[in-house]
Amino acid sequence: MKAIQISNKTPHLVDLPEPKGDGVKVNIRVASICSSDLHLMSNGWAEDRVLGHEFAGFTGDGTAVAVEPIVSCGACDFCSDGFHNHCLEQAQLLGVGLDGGMAESIIVPQSTLVPIPSGLAIENASLVEPLAVALHGLNRAKVNAKDKILVIGAGAIGLMSLIALHSKGYRCDLVARYDHQRKIADYYQSSTEASDGYSLVVDAVGSPESVQQACQRLRPMGRILMLGSFWDGANLDLQFSAKELTIISATTYRCGSSKRDFREAASILSDNPSIAKNMITHRFPLEGCNEAFNTASDRSQGSVKVVFDLPTRQ
Repeated sequence: MKAIQISNKTPHLVDLPEPKGDGVKVNIRVASICSSDLHLMSNGWAEDRVLGHEFAGFTGDGTAVAVEPIVSCGACDFCSDGFHNHCLEQAQLLGVGLDGGMAESIIVPQSTLVPIPSGLAIENASLVEPLAVALHGLNRAKVNAKDKILVIGAGAIGLMSLIALHSKGYRCDLVARYDHQRKIADYYQSSTEASDGYSLVVDAVGSPESVQQACQRLRPMGRILMLGSFWDGANLDLQFSAKELTIISATTYRCGSSKRDFREAASILSDNPSIAKNMITHRFPLEGCNEAFNTASDRSQGSVKVVFDLPTRQ
């Protein structure tokens, strides 16, 4: 089968044996590039790995599914509560610790499959994962109707946070760098003019500068929801303590439970086809892996979410 594998910090199209083993085989129809894939690749942490944790496809019986990319024991206290990323037996993330979904097929545990509603086109279903990240974070932050909200960063996760808030009836302001990001904010009635006095700031960047901006923009006793990852660390200064601010970290999503974030994300995408039209800016075949990664790395050229389209396999 064809797959995208990383070697020498560069994506390569390779031929690999068809996957074998226990689980359910999924013929992948779509996979998308996450900014964390770019970090993994540039830092040399993905050598000889098939990337991809945002993907969807068909099972052997033709069921359209998105895949929760966390493989865990399923039995410990954290897994029982749906927090598979904190599995006491060591969780593995597809595309990071295990080969992922930038390939023609994959075998995954049955428990990771989330059926896609009929209103969500399979070629857009890789968006379920990043939207689930945003939903999980907002749940952890306990967002409410009284909040004055700012989102810092208009990459995929920042825009998905805006979209998740919009789906719940909340408005927010957005700090964006590029015009095409501002157009999406305008579509969802969000201002790109930041003020001060916010009760909640969603930091979708994770840099020292974004954290400082969050602290400056927040009112006393405000909250910072960290959806961006601290790849290079960050520092807090006196204003963080003086204002009595709170940082809430969030990563991945709640899995395999009655409060499954993938299910809510799939439902939102099914009800709002405009999300995919706004978010997916570029499509490539697997053979175009180098151009796809270059496009995803350069947001100044208008990219938001770059996806790989794969032909349907029987």
